Amino acid sequence: MTTYAAWWNFTVGHCISLRQRCVRFAQRPAVRTALHLTIGAIFLWLFLRQVNLGHAISAVAGAAILPLVMALVAYAVDFLLRALRFWMLLQQASAQRLPWRAVPGPFIASFGISDLLPLRAGDVFRLLWFQRQMGLRPSIVLGSMMIERFLDLFALLILAIAILGWHLGDAWMLCLGLLALLGAGAGALIFIGAILSGRADGMRWKWLAGLVAALGCFHSLRSPRLLLNLTGISLICWLLEAVVILGAWVSLGGAIGQWVAPMAAFVASTLGTLFPGLPGHFGTFELFGLEAFSRVGVAPDFAAAVLLLAHMLLWAPTALFAILWLMLNRSGKAAK
Repeated sequence: MTTYAAWWNFTVGHCISLRQRCVRFAQRPAVRTALHLTIGAIFLWLFLRQVNLGHAISAVAGAAILPLVMALVAYAVDFLLRALRFWMLLQQASAQRLPWRAVPGPFIASFGISDLLPLRAGDVFRLLWFQRQMGLRPSIVLGSMMIERFLDLFALLILAIAILGWHLGDAWMLCLGLLALLGAGAGALIFIGAILSGRADGMRWKWLAGLVAALGCFHSLRSPRLLLNLTGISLICWLLEAVVILGAWVSLGGAIGQWVAPMAAFVASTLGTLFPGLPGHFGTFELFGLEAFSRVGVAPDFAAAVLLLAHMLLWAPTALFAILWLMLNRSGKAAK
């Protein structure tokens, strides 16, 4: 028995030690960056092997301009609404009035930074910027960002269920069940936020206290009116962003009446960006969108042209904005 106990302690001890070394290894920025880039390169390769890139680029070269201009206008309004939503979340979580003018610039720039650098660098920038420049606790900014991502996923899944219901036609019971499941998940997060609200004080580990305080921010969504308003804004934001791929679809000769195909591809592409990948989500966006297009019978080369054009419209404005904004704000002072 003693021999077995000694063997067990030795094995468990070494397993724990190995796990700790693996965790420390995986947390190294270089390793994480290499892992993300490798996964992204695989997704990009899987996309490229299914299409004729030359044909897709030739189609993009002949795109009509007016639908793309309208798409960019919708995209600009989309980001202003996203900035407004984040401003509302910061004020709700901090219980104080904050200057609106100081929010849109660094907020939009954070997305551009993530489009240019790996490991969601823009999120780190946004967390530090609003903490330091607006005098907010890190947990307030982190909690607002977590709620923002929850609202984005919540609204996007609602759109996915709506498109699924439209495509299947008579599967309304399935869609209602999925909506109920989604609502239950939202309620669970709000309930967890209510439990954790105010529990961070006195915790020994600062990182745990910060995480608990951030999760406690979900308690602010207990107001049905606020939750409905934020969900409505989130849905409008995604619909405006979907106008970008719809504009690319129309500019390349796609029929406006067949809007379900680009809409489904947009939802699939956006959900695909949840996977780790290249900066700007190149590869993941195209691969999942191509799969959605193929499900509704769109030719691969035309689908690739639409996805590449839409992706450039989504990527270039924020990336360029981030570069210009950072150049104009080298002093690091927020707008007054």
